[in-house]
Amino acid sequence: MTIAATQPGTAPVPPAGAPKGAPGGRPDRALTAVYVAGAVTALGTQMTMLALPWLVLETTGSATRAGLVFAGQVLPMALLGFAGGEVIQRLGARRTMVISDLARAPVVALIPLLQHLGALDLAVLMAIVVTLGALAVPYHAAQRVLAMELLSPHARSLARANSALAGVTNGSAFVGPALAGALIPLVGTTSVIWLDAASFAFSGLLLLRRVPAGSGGSGGAATGPRGLWAGVRHLCGDWFLSRAMLSTVVFGLMLRTQMITMPVLAFTRFEGNARAGGLLVAAYGAGGLVGSVAAYVLAARVAPVRLACTALVCVALPLWTLLVPMPVSALVVAVGLSSAAAPLANAPLMGLLSARLPDGFGPKVLQAVVTISTLAGPAGFLAAGAVLDRAGVAAALWGVAALATFASGNLILALRRLRATEDLN
Repeated sequence: MTIAATQPGTAPVPPAGAPKGAPGGRPDRALTAVYVAGAVTALGTQMTMLALPWLVLETTGSATRAGLVFAGQVLPMALLGFAGGEVIQRLGARRTMVISDLARAPVVALIPLLQHLGALDLAVLMAIVVTLGALAVPYHAAQRVLAMELLSPHARSLARANSALAGVTNGSAFVGPALAGALIPLVGTTSVIWLDAASFAFSGLLLLRRVPAGSGGSGGAATGPRGLWAGVRHLCGDWFLSRAMLSTVVFGLMLRTQMITMPVLAFTRFEGNARAGGLLVAAYGAGGLVGSVAAYVLAARVAPVRLACTALVCVALPLWTLLVPMPVSALVVAVGLSSAAAPLANAPLMGLLSARLPDGFGPKVLQAVVTISTLAGPAGFLAAGAVLDRAGVAAALWGVAALATFASGNLILALRRLRATEDLN
């Protein structure tokens, strides 16, 4: 869950160089290339999310080292996240994405190459994954900035673009690990990592060929707000953005708590039934994918504020049913409904954000949103583990439902005030 944002008291400002397309119009070839590039790289990355720790386990048998590899990919976002907006502002969104993709391709390829040469130890692998994490820092915000500038500035068009990008992420998270799990026994772990390297090369070349050179800003420090913290200052200086960002952090805590709690719930309530745990985790991914598809359809037909408020209710309400003893099938439905509602809320919220940002603020604000959302994750995992160990599953489920209700209610009240003061629908 991310946030929506507006600039209260101002009229919508089209991004610099944005085409004046009709709301809800079909994406042109350049926008389609952004979607395809995002899908290919996300699929490759998700495959490597399984293949890389698998390689560590195959070669060392150490779960601790596999965990270090995971941490090495997240660390750059924590340390460098806010600098990503500066990169996008100076290079432009298109150039940022192309450089990120084409640079990551050979870095990923080093893993299977060095493994083949017998030169891949833990220190080298950690250096590689940290480099990959650093190169990925501005990528997701640049995707949204580029999509924003290829579309009309109408909130419904931008909501559809954000739902498409969310669908790419959710679909890849659902398909990628399963595909990697099927390919590893057939072609080997390093071959799967080679595919990830190829996906980055394909994406970079596709963007280079199909997206016009002037798209996503031309770069240059003269455009947009100055300073590393400009995006955060803009978020904190606006009443609506501040409340929306609070909900973003709370949702981040809730989602990480839920991710850890679902397997524990299956283990304790259903006597160690691994199938129940798998179904609950799969319901989360499947719901997100279905919700992204639904958001793409509904974003052009339903007013953004109305769609967001309705979806936010549906995010929180099903989670209260997890507290009641029910069959696994009912729990799966509840988790799936809540997960499906998240992209239905997120698409119009991000559409409002993109449509209403002042000219030049997109890179800094969107990167700040992505970074803050990411930073909420580790805190959520740590808090969830402590609650589960000390108070049990029931307390964790109460926490999940309460956090979701607070975050949803806070955003709904903010959206209703926004609609009343700015005549939004």
